[in-house]
Amino acid sequence: MKSVRLIVVFQLLLLGLGAFAAMASGQVRDGPKPNLSAYHLAASDAEKTLERVLRASEKDANLLDFVLHTPWYKPRADKGYVGYFTKHFLSVMAEMEKKAVKENCKGKYLKGEICGLDYNPLTCAQDQAETPYLYRADSSDDAKAVISYIWPGEAQRAAVFEMLYENGRWKIDAVRCRPDDGPPN
Repeated sequence: MKSVRLIVVFQLLLLGLGAFAAMASGQVRDGPKPNLSAYHLAASDAEKTLERVLRASEKDANLLDFVLHTPWYKPRADKGYVGYFTKHFLSVMAEMEKKAVKENCKGKYLKGEICGLDYNPLTCAQDQAETPYLYRADSSDDAKAVISYIWPGEAQRAAVFEMLYENGRWKIDAVRCRPDDGPPN
């Protein structure tokens, strides 16, 4: 009986070592992982513009107020926001905010209540990334770029952006959060 226990313990030890070796070699994972080799730090002009806007939206609440057309937007604090977005994008974002306010607070902002969108519609998140975002150009030409972005270590894209080149600069024209949820806004 002692030898049977010893054999079972030995087999469990071997199984554990095998599982550890498989995890260390990357054969076993905690779910799907992105192909990080396809993603990189912002490199193209369109990706760099997108990076600037996403990071600014995390630090500058007035930028989000501008994009969402909230009553708290302060024009005097505007840092040239309009140069980063198409008119189409701004109208879609304002409509999304208006719809959220209508659904959540019967069309009026209420003190102490979250009436509008409760996430950053540019980063498609409530939190800020502590590490750099990673990007991948899904398609690109001189007038349009479709760019996916991912948080390092995440298994799925956070968003897909359509960027248009207008008046000598790249502008965000659409964003699709959680890309499998439908067409871009």
